[in-house]
Amino acid sequence: MALISPGVEVTVVDESFYVPGIPGAVPLVVVATGQDKVSGTGTGTASGTLSTNANQIFLISSQRELTQTFGNPEFLTDASGTPIQGSELNEYGLQAAYSFLGIANRAFVIRANVDLDELTGSANAPGGAPNDGFFWLDLASSSFGIKEWDAGTQEFTVRTPIFITSTDNVTGNAPKATQGSIDDYAIVATNPYNRLYYKTRSNTWVQVGSASSATKDASWASSHPTIRGTATNPTLADGQITINGNVIATGQTVSDAASAINSEGIEGVAAAAVDGKLEIYGIPRATGDDSSTTAVASTIIIGEVGDSTVSPLTQLGITAGRYHVPKVFIGQHTEDHGFRTSDSAPKPTGSVFIQTTEPNGGANVVLKKYNTTTGIFETVTSPVYKTQEQALQQLDRAGGGASLTTNDVFIQVNSGEDEWDDSTDENGELVDYVPFVRLKGVGSVTEIISNKITTKTSAGFSDGDVIKMAETILNTGATANTSSSILVERNVSIGGADADDFVTAVSAAGFENVEAEYDATSKRIKLRHKLGGQIYFSDTTGAAMADIGFGTAKANSYGSNSDLTTEKIASLFVAPTGDKEDYSSTPSLPATYSFVASNWGPVENTPDSGTTFTPIQSVNEPTKDPKDNQLWFATAVDEVDILIHNGTTWTGYQNVSSDARGFNLANTDPNGPIISATEPTTQTDGTALVDGDLWLNTSELENYPKLYRYDSSQTSGQEFVQIDNTDQTSQDGILFADFRFHSDGTKDVINEVTLITDLLTSTYLDLDKPDPALYPKGMLGFNLRRSGYNVKKFRNNYFTRTNFPSTTLYPTLPTEKDAWVTESGLKTDGSPFMGRKAQRNIIVEALKSTVESTTELREEQREFNLLSAPGYPELITNLETLNADRKETAFVVGDTPFRLEPNSTAITNYANNTAGAADNGEDGLVTTNSFTGVYYPAGFTTDLAGESVAVPASHMMLRTIAFNDQVAFPWFAPAGVRRGAIDNASSVGFINSEGEFETTAVAEGLRDSLQSVNINPISFVTGSGLVCFGQKTRQLTASALDRVNVARLVAFTRLQLDKIARPFIFEPNDALTRNEIKQAIESFLLELTSQRALFDFAVVCDETNNTPARIDRNELFVDVAIEPVKAVEFIFIPIRLKNTGEIAAGL
Repeated sequence: MALISPGVEVTVVDESFYVPGIPGAVPLVVVATGQDKVSGTGTGTASGTLSTNANQIFLISSQRELTQTFGNPEFLTDASGTPIQGSELNEYGLQAAYSFLGIANRAFVIRANVDLDELTGSANAPGGAPNDGFFWLDLASSSFGIKEWDAGTQEFTVRTPIFITSTDNVTGNAPKATQGSIDDYAIVATNPYNRLYYKTRSNTWVQVGSASSATKDASWASSHPTIRGTATNPTLADGQITINGNVIATGQTVSDAASAINSEGIEGVAAAAVDGKLEIYGIPRATGDDSSTTAVASTIIIGEVGDSTVSPLTQLGITAGRYHVPKVFIGQHTEDHGFRTSDSAPKPTGSVFIQTTEPNGGANVVLKKYNTTTGIFETVTSPVYKTQEQALQQLDRAGGGASLTTNDVFIQVNSGEDEWDDSTDENGELVDYVPFVRLKGVGSVTEIISNKITTKTSAGFSDGDVIKMAETILNTGATANTSSSILVERNVSIGGADADDFVTAVSAAGFENVEAEYDATSKRIKLRHKLGGQIYFSDTTGAAMADIGFGTAKANSYGSNSDLTTEKIASLFVAPTGDKEDYSSTPSLPATYSFVASNWGPVENTPDSGTTFTPIQSVNEPTKDPKDNQLWFATAVDEVDILIHNGTTWTGYQNVSSDARGFNLANTDPNGPIISATEPTTQTDGTALVDGDLWLNTSELENYPKLYRYDSSQTSGQEFVQIDNTDQTSQDGILFADFRFHSDGTKDVINEVTLITDLLTSTYLDLDKPDPALYPKGMLGFNLRRSGYNVKKFRNNYFTRTNFPSTTLYPTLPTEKDAWVTESGLKTDGSPFMGRKAQRNIIVEALKSTVESTTELREEQREFNLLSAPGYPELITNLETLNADRKETAFVVGDTPFRLEPNSTAITNYANNTAGAADNGEDGLVTTNSFTGVYYPAGFTTDLAGESVAVPASHMMLRTIAFNDQVAFPWFAPAGVRRGAIDNASSVGFINSEGEFETTAVAEGLRDSLQSVNINPISFVTGSGLVCFGQKTRQLTASALDRVNVARLVAFTRLQLDKIARPFIFEPNDALTRNEIKQAIESFLLELTSQRALFDFAVVCDETNNTPARIDRNELFVDVAIEPVKAVEFIFIPIRLKNTGEIAAGL
């Protein structure tokens, strides 16, 4: 400001502009890693791997900081721990950054938004982690105590069931006949009951314990004979026998005898001729009674008539006497099953002892609970009992239920609680395994609450109504194997219609633990068991309980976890149908009940926000639906669904009887495409090949899928004609797209599977199928959605009106709204990315998106002078574009493919892009950028786990360039034995066709080929080790910029000149300013000259290049010419041989 009064004003003008020091190599490394990795410290999550931090730029100053931010670099290994060389899931970029920071202290790292762990691959669809507390009945780890009796040896055989887990393999509740083998046991695990079935000799499945029919194999009881003759095809003299008092003429053959027995219509008895022997079957309704003995249910008495000299029983090989029908006995190992010959009621072969305790082959049903803290399923104690009363008595002998917690569980066998020795019951003890959990914790009562009572004095029931009600009581003396005398029954007689009359009646009944109250505030009756025990009840006179809401409409299913809703009354269940006499202190009273109030409830896993869980029981560890957009690399190469265009639409391959070639595809291989590494000579079932048979050649997975069609009209030996994967227009072509996942729209896409054989004749198509109107008859459709060896993305609620709004085009939406959508994509020629290439394309697209969409990378405050995406030549063009956006102030360090073979033909073809690739990548190199250098081959080094792993060439070169800049300057060639030494790899080579790293020396001849196509070789030099032996850029025309040192000099110069000129912006455009900027630039260039960057230079900034017109446009021009110093690459030393003395003579 101007002085007004006398004084002194001091001003300072900063004209001390200077060029900052040379920064050295600072790279931007673009990486792909797993998500939510553990920090390199061993605890906590590496922040750089959080999904929220994807596409964020991190400035890293040390190896320690790198591993803390991104975790340790990980390299995939096989099951034996051997690294998988060249795997697409290896963290090459992170390993390269780690190596670089070993000799430098500044690197920018950005992680793409892709989780490599999602691409690990599995044959089955992945799921998300279960919620905390999710229950799982682990079928594979469980034993079920199934012990089958052999009356001949008087011993048990422990039987292991198969598991039926798909509804596709079930008819009704039973397994389909196609499942299992004769004499197998099976647990149907498609619902909460886990029912046990047995496969009969008639190839039918029957539930163990069923006894509804005595006809051979019509029920479990009749699948094992009660009586079996030992004589085969005897000729019978006409005679008579008695069965349960019925006289039967046997006839002359075993078949005659069986028919005569069946014609007699004896209650609970039937017969059959099996393998020439007479078999007689009995069920519990069979009552052994021949007027000379006491009638006994579940028995058959067989004898002969009078003292006839004709002995049909002897001829049949049957001893007269009383026989007991097959039986299921459920009990602990300490209980006596009573099956032995020496017992009072010996049982026949095939009888079953379900041993509920573990010793000697007994039950150990493994129930587990998911813990989100540990991330694992933890086993919970789950004993096996016959009833809820027994569980109460055994688990809380002193408290009767009051001491139980919500962690207490048990498995109930025979949840219907049917009794075997009941001649009026059609079934015995039906075997199932139902898990129950305590619904309320310690000290909780068992309480059910009625409907709202509008008028208290007229609560809904009537004067004189009677309720049969029973309560569990404490019985500390009961033994471990029974629930005896813990259930006490009373009649509740209501003496009025007032709610208080109900309360009074319950109180007057004399219960120990049951009480009722009327809550005037809520206007509801509450019935409770004070200890948290059981209350059983039925209306016997009137309908008092039903009238106040304790009826069928409000009761939950017993043992089922499918209908526990807010519309039901909590803790109220439909009671098991079996009787309670064995557990009652008053067995003379009626022994069955309609309903039960209980704090035991079915084990259930409540979905959250519409998420569908797998059933609680399964062989494999359960999951819930994956998160939306989760990736899945389906690894199966033998799961291939092929459709065909029938002229109208797409359909299953075998649905067409005459395709465009006239082939009847219904006769093709019954298993679909023949999956084989060698050319097949027959169909998979051994029958002859037919026209239209498809063969998928798996001998070359790098080029999967190689599909062939059988055509007998072709030359002998050439009948299999390869289908062109790039032909999407002709009838002989093939379209790769998503067609369907299942054979209908109802099945879950996570937990259910439709077999390829079922899809062969399926006409079902998903809504997003390719439009058939666009393609010709005869074209094949390769269903990427259902087939394997590609990458899919889970889309939650995909088939909804949001995505398919037109009711005209899509009148009906499928029941299953979720979908797997193929994500790995197609090449430009229409063929698919498959196998590792599918994985790679997912990663490449994510890396490209990161470079292209992250605007922060283009901000000038982040200074980096190297660009690299180690392992991904596909990123070269994107990095070049980024470099152009940053005014070409950096240099791109590019890679060649791991699998590029070390021979001149392969390298020349790759560099010259003879394959016609549209972008840099594994098929060809297209870049010709002056600020890009490409290097070959890959290196072999040691990762942080101590394993030897293959790494890309950029891994070596980033560190080598950093070393070059430390000992010299960016304009010195990072090549040769002085500055091009490779110290972070032990050898170089490539990944061969077997997936192994194969070393190569990169000899002079190969180096010449690489030099000629502008790829820089990394070679082994005797006495010096590995050395970068080239420094050419990808500029193909000869100029100073076809060398790395010059390109880096220009990039450096451009950046520094920008910094030098920036302070002059808004300065007066006059001679003084022009002189100042010229002087500053000359000073900078003079320094470069002294540092061996330039031979000479010239700077012009005066009126000759700053004309009045330019000045009027507010422009200032500085013309700079430089003569860069070239590197010595070719040394010629001619040697002349001279005669003695000529050199001294100057000749």
